[in-house]
Amino acid sequence: MNVHTRPQDWEDPVVLPEVVSPQRLLVPFDGSHNAERALAWAAHVSEREGAEVIVLVGFEQPLTLRGRGANYIEAVREQLEAEAKELAAEAVRLLLGRGVRARGLVVKGDVPHAILDTVDAEGCELVVIGRQGLSAEVGGMPSALDRVRDMLQGGVADKVIRHASVPVMVVA
Repeated sequence: MNVHTRPQDWEDPVVLPEVVSPQRLLVPFDGSHNAERALAWAAHVSEREGAEVIVLVGFEQPLTLRGRGANYIEAVREQLEAEAKELAAEAVRLLLGRGVRARGLVVKGDVPHAILDTVDAEGCELVVIGRQGLSAEVGGMPSALDRVRDMLQGGVADKVIRHASVPVMVVA
């Protein structure tokens, strides 16, 4: 028998809780079209509220087995980091050009964890993230297996939504 109990306040009228305007926003940015739209929404919120925008560009370091290809991997890591810094700087320039207080951060590691750690470390009060990132745009037509894997695992935005301690605005 499936028994559901109602919360104590079930019969109370619906209330609209107080919401405080965010003073620091985090925008995970990978250069995708959805990330560009998320950046635009963050700029819009910031212009209205005077909030600071932190642009986070994360990248995962390539792995190698037992040192094989270590020199190549290091060169790839350096290139990825340089591109991430360039992308963050470009996004920050766009925001500064609109009069928005902004700064960029580049983080190496698991991107969803980097986003969640940055929210806590920087005291961000809102995350503005694109629904799908660059891998979805350049990945081509997904196979049935890819679609099932995405439904089960989720992408970066899904993981951030599930684990964030602050509100998350998802932009399509």
